[in-house]
Formats: sequence, structure tokens, C-alpha cells
Amino acid sequence: MKKIFLGFLTALSICTSIHAENVSSNETTENEHSTVKVLVIGLHDNVSSNYFPESMITEETGIPEESIDSTYNQIITRNIIETNKDKHIVFIDSKGLDGIIGNMINDITLTGNNEEQYADLSHIESKDYHNLLDNAHADYLLILNQHYLKWQEKPLRTLFHFVSYSLFDKSQQEITKGNNYFTCMNLEKADKLMKASKKSSSKIALSITKNIDK
Repeated sequence: MKKIFLGFLTALSICTSIHAENVSSNETTENEHSTVKVLVIGLHDNVSSNYFPESMITEETGIPEESIDSTYNQIITRNIIETNKDKHIVFIDSKGLDGIIGNMINDITLTGNNEEQYADLSHIESKDYHNLLDNAHADYLLILNQHYLKWQEKPLRTLFHFVSYSLFDKSQQEITKGNNYFTCMNLEKADKLMKASKKSSSKIALSITKNIDK
């Protein structure tokens, strides 16, 4: 009788364990399906200024001229990813997608001027757009359109760093666009720029998640 009882407990334990694993697996799968993914990409040559030429940016920051745009894009992308507080929306970078992005990014045009420049995807082939999102397993595309460095002499010497952005859904339709800025006293090296732009990047992430939740 004792052996039968012990056998029953063992079988019950195994069944419980299997059930728990299945529940856990199902919850993980459901969470993966319910999580919205936003791919973040930055355009090429998207750093401009009303005062600073690229040579001066390089001189002051130590960032090579040929990588100013990629460095600025990476900093803002990383901050958006790290400061996002929405548990159901995940921002992802474009690592490993350079070949696919390269096929379409040069066809993205900008409309507007200075800090108010926004992406126009009307020249992008639908198949190329969907191919990018499919390969990234993403539901939305967030484009960092422009980094505009606006120097102000008066009333205080201040550098405004504007980041304009556009969000598109899977149908290539614009969901929202806008810009945010942070200020510095001078051009900053990459590590200080990372710190200075955190709050501004967090506001961009919040704006995106709110528009997606709508």
C-alpha cells in the first residue's frame, strides 16, 4: 500500500511539473506575441547645424567626420531602448540589417527645414519596406530623421540639439512625428552626449508608446 501511495505521489509530481512547464511555455509564447516591436533606424548624413561645420564637430568631439551621423544615431537609439518603461512595447536597433536597410534608406527623403524635418516614404517600394520589418520581426518603424545643432549666442550661449523623428506602421502609414531637444554649453564628446540626451530620448520613447497604445 505504501509503495502504491509513493508511486501515486511521484506520478502526481511529474504531471504537475509538466503542467507547470506547459503553462510557463504558453505564457512565454503569449507574451512574445503580445509584445509590440519598434525598429529604430537613423538616416545617413542626418546631422546639420546653423553654425557648426562637420570639421568643427570632429575637432570638438573627437568623432570622425565619416561617422558623426552613425554615432549620433546610435546614441539616441540606445537611450530610447534603455529609457523605455513600457513593458508591452520593445524598441530594437538595426544591428545586422545594414544590407537590407541600404536597399531603401537612400530613397527616404526629408520634408521641412532645420529642426522640423520629417521622413517621406512615398518613394519606398512596399516590398522593400515589408522586407525590412519582416527581417527585424518588427511591427513599427521609428526613423531618426535629423539631428539639428542650433547654436544660440543670446541671451545665453547655448547649443540646442534637436532630434526629429517619424513613426510608421506595417502599412507604411505615418502614425506620428515630432521632435525633442536637449541643451549643452558646447559640443560634447560621445560619452557626455549619451548622458545629456537621456531625458530627451526618454520623452521620445514615451511619445511613441503613447501613440502606439492609442
